Amino acid sequence: MEYPSKYDFYLKFKPIYNKEGNFIDYILNYVSDSFTEAVDINPELILGKRFSEIVIDIDVFGFKEFYFNIIPKSKLKYELYIKDLERWYLISAFTDMSNYEDELIIYYINITDIKQQGQSLLNNDAEGKIYYLNDRDKLLYRDKLTELYNKNFFEEELSRLDTKRQLPISLIMGDINGLKLINDAFGHSMGDRVLKRAAEIMTDSFRDEDIISRVGGDEFIILLPMTTEDTALKIVERVKRKCELNPLDYIKINISFGAATKLSVDEDINKIYKKAEDRMYFNKLKESKEAKLSMINFLKNRLEKITYETKSHYDRLKELTMMMADALGLSETEREELRLLCEFHDIGKIGVSKNILQKQGRLNGEEWENIKRHSEIGYYIAKEIKDASSIDELILIHHERWDGKGYPGLLKNDEIPLAARIFALADAYDVMVNDRPFKTRMTKNEALQEIKEQSGRQFDPKLAEIFINSMEEEEQIG
Repeated sequence: MEYPSKYDFYLKFKPIYNKEGNFIDYILNYVSDSFTEAVDINPELILGKRFSEIVIDIDVFGFKEFYFNIIPKSKLKYELYIKDLERWYLISAFTDMSNYEDELIIYYINITDIKQQGQSLLNNDAEGKIYYLNDRDKLLYRDKLTELYNKNFFEEELSRLDTKRQLPISLIMGDINGLKLINDAFGHSMGDRVLKRAAEIMTDSFRDEDIISRVGGDEFIILLPMTTEDTALKIVERVKRKCELNPLDYIKINISFGAATKLSVDEDINKIYKKAEDRMYFNKLKESKEAKLSMINFLKNRLEKITYETKSHYDRLKELTMMMADALGLSETEREELRLLCEFHDIGKIGVSKNILQKQGRLNGEEWENIKRHSEIGYYIAKEIKDASSIDELILIHHERWDGKGYPGLLKNDEIPLAARIFALADAYDVMVNDRPFKTRMTKNEALQEIKEQSGRQFDPKLAEIFINSMEEEEQIG
C-alpha cells in the first residue's frame, strides 16, 4: 500500500487476533527509512516485535488503558516510549487507524532522546508532556495568544487521563472578571496583555503535570490528575494572591474560580466539569461586581489625573443641571439621569491617549477623531456598570448639537433627549468659566453671551433661554 508523502516518518503495525477473532496486539512490520535516519535506531532490533514489547513498562507508565484502546478503526493523539538495546525515546505521535484497513500507523511528530535509564525516567517531566517540533503542532494544540493549551488539547487529555490510575482528578474553571470593561476602556491590546499576564501567573502557580488550557475568550480550565479538591483550592488561593500582588499597569487582574473533583471511577467526568463550571459562575456572581466597582474607581481616579475632569467639575455640573431641573420641574427619575450623566459622561476618555488629552495646542484631524471616540467608549463602559447602564445612550450622544453637527451625529433638535440637551448647556458653561491650560477662561457674562449666540445652533434655543435667565437670577440672588 502506498502512503501519503506528507507522512515521511512512520512505523507500521499489523494487528494480531486470537483464535476467537479478538484483537490482542500489534506487530511491527515496517519502519520507514526517514524514521530510521531521524532517530538513528536499528530497525532490525524492533522489526517483528509486538507493540507491547517495544513500549516501555506499559503498566508503570499507565499505558495499559491506552494499549487496550488502540483498536483498529480509531484515531488517537498520544505519547509513547520505545527503546532499542541502548537508548530510550519519547515519541509524540499521531495514530490514524481509520483509513488504512486495520493497520496501526504511527506518524512521527517529534522524538526526544531520553538518556536516563530505568526508574530515573519516572522522575522527569517526560510523562504527560508534549514536545512540539514545529509551528503546525503549536497551532493544533496551543492557544496562539497565551501559549497555553487550547480546548482541543484539553478535551483529548481529559479523555486520556480519565482513568482509575489518575484518581482523584480535579478540574478548576477560571474566568477573568471585567475583561470586556478593560477591552472597552483601554482597547483589545490591553485586554490581550491581561490574558497573557493571567496565563503567566497560572503557569507559575500550577505544577508541571497540570494541564492549563484557555477554552474561551476569558475562560480557562485546569486539569489536575491525582489531586484532591483541598489541594486544588489551595492552588486557587495561591493564584489569586499572585494576581493581587502583580497588577498590570495598575490594573489588578481578578479571576473567579470553581473547582470540583472526581473521586471514583463511577463518576462521570463531564458532570465534574459541569460542577466546576457552576461553582465558578456562582463565585463570579459574588466577585465580579466588586471587581468591576474596583475597576471603575480606578478608571475615575486615573481620569482625574490625566484630564481636567475633576470631582469639583462634576459637583459644579450637578449644581447647574439641578438648577435646570428645578426650573423645568423634572421628575426624580430625570434628575437621577442628570446626576449620573454628570458623573460618568467623560469616562470614555480613559481610552484616549494621555498625550492627546493633555495637548495644549490645537488638535489635528486624527487627534480630534480620537477625542470624539470617547463618547462611544464611554457607552460601552457604562453598559458594564450597573449604576450607569441606564444612561449608556446619554453618554453616547452627550456631544450632539441642536443643529445636528455634533458627534456621533445621530440626532438633532428634539430628537436629542432632554437630559443630554440640558447637560450640554451646563458642561459648555462650566468649561468656559474655568481655567484650562490651552484657553483663557471667560467671565460669567461672556460665557452666557456665548451661549446666547450659539442658541439654535449648538444649543436648544428654549433651554438656552431658561439657562441664561436662571443664571442671571442666581447672580442677582448672590
